[in-house]
Amino acid sequence: MKQGTASNLAIALAVVGWPLACIGALSQLGDYAPGVPRAVIEAHRHRSMAVLMAGLLCLLASLWLSGYGFSGARARSVIAIVACLAPAIAIALAW
Repeated sequence: MKQGTASNLAIALAVVGWPLACIGALSQLGDYAPGVPRAVIEAHRHRSMAVLMAGLLCLLASLWLSGYGFSGARARSVIAIVACLAPAIAIALAW
């Protein structure tokens, strides 16, 4: 894979990874109604964990690809790194 293509893919994965990670994490918040069957709760939990893990894998792949493409496309690689790390730092500081 060319380094420019890797940097472009890293940016795309960062843009896709954050919404997936947020949806997966936020869908686990809240309580269910008392009448909801346990199987439905477990199915929802598994689905939200799968979305969360897919988002985190996208972010990790984005960081790896931006490191791979750094020497060929520095500006795009830095944009991908910032797109991955800046929201995480902002969340950590707000928490």
